[in-house]
Amino acid sequence: MEVYKQSIEKLQKAEISPVKNLDKSSDSSVRSVLSFVSDSTETDNMPKEEIQFEEEEKEDGSIDRLRVSVQKKLSDLPGEPHKSQPITIFRVPASFRESRKTLYEPKMVSIGPYYHGKEELQAMQDHKWWCLRDFLSRNPEISLETYIQEMRKLAKRARMSYGEKITTNDDDFVLMLLLDGCFILEYFFKFQDKEIDVLCDVGWGGPTIISDLFLLENQIPFFILHKLAFIHSPPEKHRYCEDKCDLINDLFKLLPYQEMLISPEVDCDQIHHLLHLYYLSMMPKSHNNLNHQPFLKRSLSWLWMRIPENSKRKHSSSSVIIPCVAELHDAGVKFKRNSSPRLFDISFNKGVMQMPLLVVDNTIRTIFTNLVAFEQSQIMKSRIFTSYVVLWNMLIDTSTDVSLLEHKGILELVQHNEEQAADFFNELADCWSLDYDDHYYSDLFSEIQRFSSSTWNRSRAKLMQDYFNNPWSSISVVAGVFLLILTVVQTYYTVYPDGNGNCKC
Repeated sequence: MEVYKQSIEKLQKAEISPVKNLDKSSDSSVRSVLSFVSDSTETDNMPKEEIQFEEEEKEDGSIDRLRVSVQKKLSDLPGEPHKSQPITIFRVPASFRESRKTLYEPKMVSIGPYYHGKEELQAMQDHKWWCLRDFLSRNPEISLETYIQEMRKLAKRARMSYGEKITTNDDDFVLMLLLDGCFILEYFFKFQDKEIDVLCDVGWGGPTIISDLFLLENQIPFFILHKLAFIHSPPEKHRYCEDKCDLINDLFKLLPYQEMLISPEVDCDQIHHLLHLYYLSMMPKSHNNLNHQPFLKRSLSWLWMRIPENSKRKHSSSSVIIPCVAELHDAGVKFKRNSSPRLFDISFNKGVMQMPLLVVDNTIRTIFTNLVAFEQSQIMKSRIFTSYVVLWNMLIDTSTDVSLLEHKGILELVQHNEEQAADFFNELADCWSLDYDDHYYSDLFSEIQRFSSSTWNRSRAKLMQDYFNNPWSSISVVAGVFLLILTVVQTYYTVYPDGNGNCKC
């Protein structure tokens, strides 16, 4: 008891907060008292039954700190037992991202809490205040307080959208949502109005910011953007915004590579974030309704990604693995570029594989990598984009494959050479899960495998490539055949000079 009184006196003299300075106290007696105070405050928000049970333990002279800690951890979890967690913004697993961090991390602007406060992104963080002022000035009748209050109402829901616990305090988190959301909308407004932005429109600004806005780990929930746009819109449009918001069509115009996109026919509340909007815009309309149907089958197909190539080819069924472009070329497969702007319009018929143009640059590398990561983070049956990148992963093995497709006008390289492009396709589908027996291109895989494994097709292709691959070879073959025919005729008339089949003996 005397030790307890001495500890209280030390606390009063130091004038420190018990909970805040628990870890800083070097006196063991002070630490024990602060621990007691901290434990007692933690039980204030516990159910009465738990508090009563805890008090009984204290009367017996024993405290189960582990039990209290576990109970608090469970009580802090959002949602209800046996119900899906409302997580929509994930971290990429460390084992996947380690070798290609630059494709997952922002280079110029942070959006959301994962990279908030990074020193190298501070310049754009300061610029967000200018964007906030410009955004507010577009409708000065709406006060700043209105935006802040609406963000406060959505803050808890926004926290629950992230796959990691967000430790940012409430005010800073609300401010982050406001600044990041207004930055995205203001960036779109200036893009739409062709208004110059000093920082965003510098040579490296546009492509870099666009890439940053479509990173899986660099997102805020779409309902934040929707709410800010709703508040900003004139009162006469509020009812329309509630029924059918045009924010999707507006932001769709900001998406890069418009020629290969289709404006998705979905409601705002079905979109998780900007990357999800891009994903839906790439999907064929027939597949948009499959994006979020639960898929209970637990596939072990990810194991195939880690088995050496030779083992995969030896033990796989015909539909699992297809040869690379060079091998298909040797088997008689012809590659042609079709006129479709849609990435997924790939067909194979009678030995001819038709594919749309794909331009490979730094932005497309970043977007493709994060689209695969996003699709893998979702529970869905039809992983069409993963199937697409696996197809490319199979087709491209070396720079020779890239060169062949480049020659056919199917691939166009910007800021990359053939070796770099081959490395990109080889890494794109590494370690991602795909059900090889049932995916978007499984029938295509089977058709290609059947054609390329045919002995007749391979023999005919070798003949054509060896003797008819250029005009001079063709002329030589024709001349050789002609001479052979003349030799046979000459021999015949030498043996049968009268031409009636009677041999000259």
